[in-house]
Amino acid sequence: MKQKFDYDYENDSLFIYDSLNKSKGCIELDNLVIDLSSKGNISSIEIFDASKFFSNISSQKISKTKLKSIIKCNLEVISQNNFFLLKFNLELENDLKITSPLMIPTVNEPSPATGKI
Repeated sequence: MKQKFDYDYENDSLFIYDSLNKSKGCIELDNLVIDLSSKGNISSIEIFDASKFFSNISSQKISKTKLKSIIKCNLEVISQNNFFLLKFNLELENDLKITSPLMIPTVNEPSPATGKI
């Protein structure tokens, strides 16, 4: 995934996207919108209230001002069973790094209980 990112300071939203893949559907979970390609791969992620999101999933307080200074943003996606493991890796000014994993449920395989997707 050739990733690009854009942080909107005013709205505190972080958009991580692959400019080569188009969205064919999405998963909405709380303050995350995950766009999927026709092959079921993640083509983009938008995180609303990004400072709160990263403060909650990391061990540090992340402010909007800190996120405004993102130098590099990488998202590693590992698809396993009915989950995506998302590993956010952000590099900010002053050598601050944020590395946070997050599991997101998907519906790629039949449920063992019902046999349906």
